Amino acid sequence: MKEMKSITLYNSLIEKLNYYEMKLLQRHGESINCKKGCDYCCMLESVFPIEAYIIYSSPIDMNIICESYTSNEKEETCVFLKDKICTIYSARPVICRTHGYPVFVEGRADMCPENFKDIKSIDSEYILDLENVNNAIASINIIFQKEIDEEFFTAPRIPLKELKDFMLKR
Repeated sequence: MKEMKSITLYNSLIEKLNYYEMKLLQRHGESINCKKGCDYCCMLESVFPIEAYIIYSSPIDMNIICESYTSNEKEETCVFLKDKICTIYSARPVICRTHGYPVFVEGRADMCPENFKDIKSIDSEYILDLENVNNAIASINIIFQKEIDEEFFTAPRIPLKELKDFMLKR
């Protein structure tokens, strides 16, 4: 397959988010309750096509993906959860990488109410500008949709249930 500019750009965005997360965890890790097994916010229903493609293209154990169909206790949980653990963690979408962490949105800082309970304020370097992140992923997705020739990845959003079915058919 040809090298796609959008994948390079997406990977660069993920590297920046990983660096942000590393810095945040080094400075405030003891104040963050989002850890393996926490699925409080794992209710994602759809993703940008580029994110669906990244998940689809990742080396994920399909047996675990298949098992996760029957392990979800609540209907509204993400279809990629198995026993409260993300089965696509290494390829998780941008929102999953940032949810719960401090973000600047609609003129104020916001975060998971379970995090940072012992801190009165957080330095701005630890707060992501959510509008910038969303603009970046949306722009990268536009480039991706011009590059991809697989019809499944041309919809405006890809429902995760449909992605999972598509993955199980390969």
